[in-house]
Amino acid sequence: MNDIQITEDELDSFTKDYLLDLAVPSVVGFQGSLGAGKTTIIKNIIRNLGIEEIVTSPTFNIVRSYNKDDLDVYHVDLYRISSIHEFNDLDLPLFKENTLFFIEWSDLLPTANLDNWRLIKIEVIDENTRKISY
Repeated sequence: MNDIQITEDELDSFTKDYLLDLAVPSVVGFQGSLGAGKTTIIKNIIRNLGIEEIVTSPTFNIVRSYNKDDLDVYHVDLYRISSIHEFNDLDLPLFKENTLFFIEWSDLLPTANLDNWRLIKIEVIDENTRKISY
């Protein structure tokens, strides 16, 4: 696992580099405390994929989807999910051809269900700096 510390000014560079190493299809789980920057990083990744729509947090909708050419991108927030059964009921097309999933609060799922997922852990260092493990 790689660890780096970045500021918000370095976020764009980090997400561009991260995307270069991201296979399609992929599921990426994000873990970190409330306010750590999960949504901010996902918004930046989606923008760097060339998606021009405004990306908003899916906290209340649970799932938002975006499309760029033949790529389907899903932004999922599990904060309000209370069981693995509720997650399974979402019937998400995980690892379907031409899909990318970015899932906030993946630590709320049992780790056995995270096989083949890539994980990004975000830790708050200070107001402007985050430690990212990936």
